[in-house]
Amino acid sequence: MVKLVGKLLWLVSILFLVSCVESLTDVQQSTTPTIEVFSPLTNDTVKIGKNEITYQAADGTGGQGLSFYEIYLNGKFVQRYEQNTDGTNPKIYLTADSTFLGARIKYSVKVYNKNGRSKESKTQENIYVKDKVPNAPQNLFLAKLNDFSVSLLWDDESTNETGFELWRKDEGGGTYRRIKTLPANTISTTDGGLSAFVVYYYKLRAYNNSGFSEFSNEVTTSNIAGGPWNLSAEAIGSSLVNLKWVDFAVNESGFIVERTDPFTTEFKRIAIVPPNTEEYQDNSVSPSTGYKYRVAFFTNTSISGYSNEVSISTYYTDVAGPSNLSASLGINVVNLKWDDNTTLEKETIVERRTGNGQFQELLKLPADTKTATDATVQRGNTYHYRVRQSLGTRTYTPYSNTVQILVQ
Repeated sequence: MVKLVGKLLWLVSILFLVSCVESLTDVQQSTTPTIEVFSPLTNDTVKIGKNEITYQAADGTGGQGLSFYEIYLNGKFVQRYEQNTDGTNPKIYLTADSTFLGARIKYSVKVYNKNGRSKESKTQENIYVKDKVPNAPQNLFLAKLNDFSVSLLWDDESTNETGFELWRKDEGGGTYRRIKTLPANTISTTDGGLSAFVVYYYKLRAYNNSGFSEFSNEVTTSNIAGGPWNLSAEAIGSSLVNLKWVDFAVNESGFIVERTDPFTTEFKRIAIVPPNTEEYQDNSVSPSTGYKYRVAFFTNTSISGYSNEVSISTYYTDVAGPSNLSASLGINVVNLKWDDNTTLEKETIVERRTGNGQFQELLKLPADTKTATDATVQRGNTYHYRVRQSLGTRTYTPYSNTVQILVQ
């Protein structure tokens, strides 16, 4: 009898253990994931193409993790996304092709866990499909037609734009403004009424009912090719114009500098400079006057073709530049200080030269600035500094004195 009772107790315990194991298995198998969609939501708008769905999804407590996602568009399965291999949730998208343009759609997201259980999100409805924003125009190019107009050409990279906007900024003005609206499929335009003495900047963008593309590359009249000469000009107050060019000639005897007569606009020779020269200072100019310059080289028997032409306008008066520039060492910095002798400047420019190199623009600072800090110095180098102020488009005060400092 005792043996029989013992066997019955043993059998009951076995059945109890099996029941517990089956119960645990049932709990694991019944674990259901959760998912909630945050956008796009009912009554939102989406664009043609891929629209990211923001959501939150997780497996139930004790589950083995999520497995994959299914996107249902208007009740039909359209896309599957696998869970990331590191266990994080992937980016998923609602993709609407052009057949849905102007229509209203609905969608839902269904998530599956590794146990095969699934959960479908709430269906988001009445979502309007609008056109995608057009692609940005590319390869904007500028060519100068004359002193007063330019031609602009670009690549139209979209097929769904309503039109284009052309924006322009005048150097010295500093703010872009829209100057033209152009029809769809336009790839070129012109801009006139310009000044020969102002540098202009342009950029372009496409638009449609869904918004604006990114802007194209920026082009400027200051980058118009000057050929191998690359002749440039800047005015120093009212009585001096600095010219610079590239000496690419071989065995030249010298250079010819020509300038337009401001009354007749005809070019006249104003100077001959020695071979290997790459700059000239014209101190025979008048205040508030516009000039054009060009350069050629000559040999014993011939004269070359002319360089590119540059236009410049002098300031109405001479302006004193910064003075008493000094430099001192800080902790891994050079501190600069100078006297500001004018209220006419638009900004202050600090230039630096390392060793025997060329001066390069280091800082552009607001008007009335009297100090600066150079935190880009390196120990063991000798630096030279100078300062000047901008009065307008390519018009400056004279430079300050130059200071030298060794960073130790």
